[in-house]
Amino acid sequence: MALHSNRLVSALENFRAAPAPQKAEWARTLLFWLFWLSIATFPLGQAFRETGPILCLGVLLPYHYWGYKQSTLRRFPLKWLFAVFYALICIKTATSLDPRQSFVYVLPNVWKGFALPFIAMECARNARDLRRLVWAFAIVSCYEGLDGVYQHITGYDLINRTAIMYGRLTGSMSTYRVGNYIALVLVPALGLWWVLRRTAPPMPVWKRTVITVALLTPGLYLLVFAQARSGYLGFGAAVFVLWFLLARPRWYWLLSPSVLLGLALHFGPHRISAEQAMHDGRIELWDMAWQVIQARPLAGWGMGMFGPAFKALGLHPVINSTNIQHPHSMYIQFAVDTGFVGLGIALLFLYGMLFWAGRHHARNLPAGTGDKNAEMWTLGAFFLAGWVCYLVEALSAHDFLRTWWMAVSMGHLGVMIGATVNAANAPADAAHTAHTTRSGDLAAASGARH
Repeated sequence: MALHSNRLVSALENFRAAPAPQKAEWARTLLFWLFWLSIATFPLGQAFRETGPILCLGVLLPYHYWGYKQSTLRRFPLKWLFAVFYALICIKTATSLDPRQSFVYVLPNVWKGFALPFIAMECARNARDLRRLVWAFAIVSCYEGLDGVYQHITGYDLINRTAIMYGRLTGSMSTYRVGNYIALVLVPALGLWWVLRRTAPPMPVWKRTVITVALLTPGLYLLVFAQARSGYLGFGAAVFVLWFLLARPRWYWLLSPSVLLGLALHFGPHRISAEQAMHDGRIELWDMAWQVIQARPLAGWGMGMFGPAFKALGLHPVINSTNIQHPHSMYIQFAVDTGFVGLGIALLFLYGMLFWAGRHHARNLPAGTGDKNAEMWTLGAFFLAGWVCYLVEALSAHDFLRTWWMAVSMGHLGVMIGATVNAANAPADAAHTAHTTRSGDLAAASGARH
């Protein structure tokens, strides 16, 4: 016992004596693995979704205290977008139709959503980090998908014993909206094929194919049979972005997704048909939302105020429940909650991040085999595509502060930022490495002559 006590005291003394950069590196390592575990355990229950971000935030703050100078956040050029967007949320909470209700609506997302980009961007420093994160999403896709397969066979999922809901799978999330979640998970998990190319010794193509298919097929199965149309659309858009960035097809091939979409709407299941879409309950909500927006077009009603706003105007939904609190479109919700001014700020934040990262990735992909940072750009593209998946799902799914949806997507945003910032800094390192290698080769050749 005394020996263990002495070791603990010695470790604490060594920690106190360590320079700040070393402490920051230890903190970053701990932060990375806590973030990794929060991804890997996310579908297992609310307790994991609550504690993961809190633990990460508890490590992020001392990390910035000791190592802000080398942090990704310090080098990120669009920090001001976070400040402007988060200020909008605060102002529209304070000036809401019901500030107390808006505060209760926003508060849990402070640590479960708004903090996550700052956590995630510090966990994407190099290609090894990105490989590990891809593995985390591939693992989640596999076991959550297998839970959906089990539910399809037995009628109940294995983790929470949730029954199939209206003929649609729910997995462990207890809602068929798991389709939107698994779409967000599958996009970075698709990078597994590229991760497996880095194995030593090199893995045969057939073996890579078997492992990739085995791990991702259960998630794809859940995506299909959860029947979440927004998830289908988001996943399809993400795959299109990956195809464009990594394959650079000729311009006429870019028309093929619209052809495939038309065929799916015409020949696909009834749930995704154009006829079903025209009779969807969202149409009623969007019509009500437009009337709500017209009453306060510039300033909006405040965060999470769609329900109180349409009731205050005497509107009554017929198809949808009177208790519904959002218009089933994040963009329409911003127009309702923050007005057109706030919607413009939100779009600047959401798409400003995308265009900034997309421009850098488009310039560096497809990466050449001689590019030292090819893997960083390639794997970063999968998280960029994950952010695209979120933005497309947002057209018709959820409200902005649906905590689990926001958590996953804000994590994607952070990793996308980290990958872009850190990959963009690599060319100088690569040039330095190449110069050092050439110098070493010349020295070796000179030594051989002598």
